[in-house]
Amino acid sequence: MRFFSRLAPPYRVVAIAAPVLLAVHVTALVWALIDPETPATIADKDFANYWMAGRLVHEGRFMDLFGPQSVYFSHLADAFGADFPWHNWSYPPHYLLLVWPLGFLSYEVAMLLFLLSTGTLFLLALRGFARQAGPIAWVSAGPFVAHNFWAAQNGYLTAALALGALGLRDRRPVLAGVLLGLLTVKPQLGLLFPFLLVAERRWSMIASAASTTLALVGGSAVIFGIDAWKGYLDEVVPYQSLVMRALEGTFLLMMPSVFGALRGWHVASDTALALHLFVAVPVALATSVAFFRVADAHYRTALFLLASIIVTPYALSYDMGTLVPALALLAAGETVAGSGGRSRAALLAIAMLLPVLMIPFGSIGIPLAAPVLLAVYVLTLAEARMFGRISAPSQDDVGMSPSSATAP
Repeated sequence: MRFFSRLAPPYRVVAIAAPVLLAVHVTALVWALIDPETPATIADKDFANYWMAGRLVHEGRFMDLFGPQSVYFSHLADAFGADFPWHNWSYPPHYLLLVWPLGFLSYEVAMLLFLLSTGTLFLLALRGFARQAGPIAWVSAGPFVAHNFWAAQNGYLTAALALGALGLRDRRPVLAGVLLGLLTVKPQLGLLFPFLLVAERRWSMIASAASTTLALVGGSAVIFGIDAWKGYLDEVVPYQSLVMRALEGTFLLMMPSVFGALRGWHVASDTALALHLFVAVPVALATSVAFFRVADAHYRTALFLLASIIVTPYALSYDMGTLVPALALLAAGETVAGSGGRSRAALLAIAMLLPVLMIPFGSIGIPLAAPVLLAVYVLTLAEARMFGRISAPSQDDVGMSPSSATAP
């Protein structure tokens, strides 16, 4: 309670709202577990794709994942009923190496175990950053944890991989590279890692990540066949491009990028992508320069993690777990009420709440995430004093490792 009383008021809102939302979602899932049927409220989740993929692997029909989407969807309709909303498969073959065990279990049990296990991995990955940011890290995590539990997506897993790779790269670079290689199941979330690793001359981690990626691709080709990769490139990738460029719906409200905001306003996809790149390219360049110019490790962490979400056109609200330590590190110096400025605390608190605010605000035509994240990024650049002495990060410079970063 002492910590709560010392929080700036905006962070108190976050600290109260997140547990309430999580309790509601957990209650809904537990209720579904005791329901003899599978309620639509938990069947209509992206997790249905993971569970169905596991079943198709066990049935030897995994190639239906990499053929026409209508063939794949027919399996979902058979499992959940003719009224089941449209879902499509979007992952590369090596993702099957991670989700095939789900096919052994009933849908509800598989979902619960998946969320609990991957959620635990996320919290373990966050723990290293929490040592530096303090309890505000767990406050910052609350909205994302609640939202991904509702979405039943792989956000816990991908955030754990990205944060694990970031946090371990100094002490255990080979393991960090393995985690980064695993993140290639969603490569759009790691676009800036190569720039960071080259800037810091993390050659062993680069080699480990490349080797892991090759092993995953090669292993999946051996297990599932070359045709699985051919189907992925010929069928899945073009369809996913169509989703980005042409389809509309709730998923547009869940995209934090400039591209997603403009698509939500019915801007043509080519124009939206061009305007997104107009923002993303300078952000990527500024972040790359920051690896050399910004002396404070916490600010480099925040800039890297913020930019990683800003630059990719195709991330969604459940992919925003990597922002948790960034926002926590920025908020760590102003958790005491009255310090740091109310407007700054309010901005960071809104950023923490974005996973649960994006859909309601987007539904009334306000794409909240893109401007808020850009504002936080610009604020961080200003506070980090970008135009200081240039110095190349090295292996001896522990960089952004949460185990050894110095406080801002």
